[in-house]
Amino acid sequence: MIQSACDVLGPGATPGNLSRQSLRLLAAIRRHHPATADHSVRVATVLLAMWSHRPDGLGDMAEVVAAGLLHDLGKVFLPTSLLDAARGLSARKTDMMRAHPLTGAEALAALRYPEAVQAAARDHHERWQGGGYPGGRAGTALSPLARAICVADSFVAMIEPGRAYRRHLSVAEALREVQACSGTQFDPDFAALLVEGLGETFQAELGLDHGLSRRSTMAGLLPSHLLERALRLPPCPW
Repeated sequence: MIQSACDVLGPGATPGNLSRQSLRLLAAIRRHHPATADHSVRVATVLLAMWSHRPDGLGDMAEVVAAGLLHDLGKVFLPTSLLDAARGLSARKTDMMRAHPLTGAEALAALRYPEAVQAAARDHHERWQGGGYPGGRAGTALSPLARAICVADSFVAMIEPGRAYRRHLSVAEALREVQACSGTQFDPDFAALLVEGLGETFQAELGLDHGLSRRSTMAGLLPSHLLERALRLPPCPW
């Protein structure tokens, strides 16, 4: 799993310069619930795509990758039967599920991860206009990395197959949904950054015109075939 994560995340991510602790924790997530580990690698990949498009907006690359890989660390404390459950959970089970951001952030704090990584884990289910969980934080009360992971996590969840409670969307459909939720669920700046970082191929289909350059989707940092591998999508001409 460690080398697989490094392969997917690209040439800058090797066991020697990615935190060994983060990779050990990712391996622990995979042992507990493989689908959560796969999701985490995809989220880290999308965050890295966003970072490569605008590095000054998200801070340190190592923190960005760690936040993506470990944002769902709290799920290792939940039973797999709950993680695999469809909608219609009891109030008690819903409360258990909604506790995972805090549990994960507390674990990361105990392991002395940077505050930005802790906050990303704690706040990845918050919403730009409020009403999310666990704390109901909104707007700039959320850190930049937390606001970015909110949109990256949701985007990946939209396109992943195998979700018991809904069909997965195509990339184009998911990018449209991100745009539709910009300013309500998502920080508009980070919603636009995700679309800019991933959506160049889909501009014609989406009717987008952001004045984007024709540079590589990953700005040379993350080759497009690795993005496809991470997202487990059919090949497309990126």
